[in-house]
This record gives sequence, C-alpha cells and structure tokens, in this order.
Amino acid sequence: MVNTIDQSCRFTKDQRLLNAQQFKNVFDNVNCKQSGKYFTFLSTSNQQAKHRLGLIIAKKHIPLAVNRNKIKRAIRESFRQKLNGEIVNTQMTSFDVIVLAKSSVAQLDNAQLNEELRKQWLRLIAKRQQL
Repeated sequence: MVNTIDQSCRFTKDQRLLNAQQFKNVFDNVNCKQSGKYFTFLSTSNQQAKHRLGLIIAKKHIPLAVNRNKIKRAIRESFRQKLNGEIVNTQMTSFDVIVLAKSSVAQLDNAQLNEELRKQWLRLIAKRQQL
C-alpha cells in the first residue's frame, strides 16, 4: 500500500528560510521574540504569502546528529500543524520565524519535546496577534 500525504500538509520549499540573506533579515528585523527553557523563537513580518521557518540547531549544543535531526523533525511537524491550525485561522500577517534550540532540549523525550513546542508556538502566536 502506498502511503499518500495530503499535499496541503507538506512542508514545502516556500515555507522555509533558504539562504543566509533570509536568516539575516529575520535577525536584523526581529519584532517578536519568544524565549523558553529549551527554545528561542525570533520572528519578523514578511511580504510573502506564507509563513516561513528557519532552524538553528547547533552541533555545539546538541552533539549527536541523531538528536539534532529528531529535534528538527519535531519542530517542522509542530510548525506544519500550527500552520494548518491556529495560524491559518487568524488574520495574522505572514511572518518568518527562526527557532534556536538550547542545549537543555537534548534531555527531553518525544512527548515532552512536542508539548514544549506546542506551548512555545501558542505563546508566539499570541504575541504576534498583539502586533
């Protein structure tokens, strides 16, 4: 049986920050910052039709590639879910967000990681709605 994915739920290239200039733009123009024990979210409004995500998971903080990849997958999945849920259902302008992982995130199991991401996204969305 072939596993088919709903095309509207895919994490496409136009939903990613792809180059250094796009990352630099977010760092230089942060208008909303959400920090927690495990992650820092930096975001800025964009002129695109979609929200875009950039990830910074430093090898210095998370030495094992397997753990860095697990964290990246969890962040992408939570971003996709929020795009199809809370973010789309609001009249919020499009934004770019960079997620920076802190070294303490390595100690979380999958359930804790997903819960922490859910809380961080909700806080970020609430802050962005106040802009």
